[in-house]
Amino acid sequence: MADFRVVLVEPSFEESIGFVARAMKNFGLSNLHLVNPRTVLGPSGRMRGGHAQDVLDSIVEHRSLQDALEGLHLSIGTTAQRSYAASNLVRKPVTPRELGHVLKNRPGTVGIVFGREGTGLTNVELGHCDATLTIPAVSEYQTLNLSHAAAIVFYELHVAAGESSMDGLASERVKKTILSFLSNSALRSGIEEHDRALLTRAFRNVLGRSAIRQREGSLLAEVLRRISEALSQTKEPDDSGTLSVVTETETETRGWAEVTSGLPQRHDS
Repeated sequence: MADFRVVLVEPSFEESIGFVARAMKNFGLSNLHLVNPRTVLGPSGRMRGGHAQDVLDSIVEHRSLQDALEGLHLSIGTTAQRSYAASNLVRKPVTPRELGHVLKNRPGTVGIVFGREGTGLTNVELGHCDATLTIPAVSEYQTLNLSHAAAIVFYELHVAAGESSMDGLASERVKKTILSFLSNSALRSGIEEHDRALLTRAFRNVLGRSAIRQREGSLLAEVLRRISEALSQTKEPDDSGTLSVVTETETETRGWAEVTSGLPQRHDS
């Protein structure tokens, strides 16, 4: 099963940290990270932590959310605010149950990111995550208490957890390579910059919600690489001495195809 990292962004109350740690202990989680905490964990927070003192003792602190997300295969940002605007692809969430379903039987390191007690996560912070999650609630009052929301998410992940699978989650390098080849193909197809950005964000959402596996990611990256390469060959190079965009991309993401893609090799005559 997945190895979960719980990330709290700028928690303001030590009691919140304690309650979240207690919920983690209830469902077998132990990896708690804090980003710029606005409080110091003291006796009150520890009391709320109950028997989760080991979780509190092993807390890791970070100066930025990007640092806290380092090394993850998948990051999920939580939000109470759904977006109904077609252009706001960041706030197109999954539910905890849906997340548990897609993560079932898939090993890898997954981060669950919770925002501030009063204001949650910003759009920019959600944009750093691979996907977003919302707990369905009545429209009159959608915002849950931080520790209550955390407990619901942890419960659903616990229920959905099964035996480990040999095919783990796609690495961050594979996902970045997929998005890079996709963006490059869109560029060579004449798609405008703004639309390319929306396309990339939408595709990142798809990758996040599906919890794409390593082999699936390698296959997809290989297909997009070939599409990008084919598109580049339809245009005359501006400068024969300049490295092409595709070649630069392949150089920067060297090693993405760690798993044999299974696609038939092309033989140019």
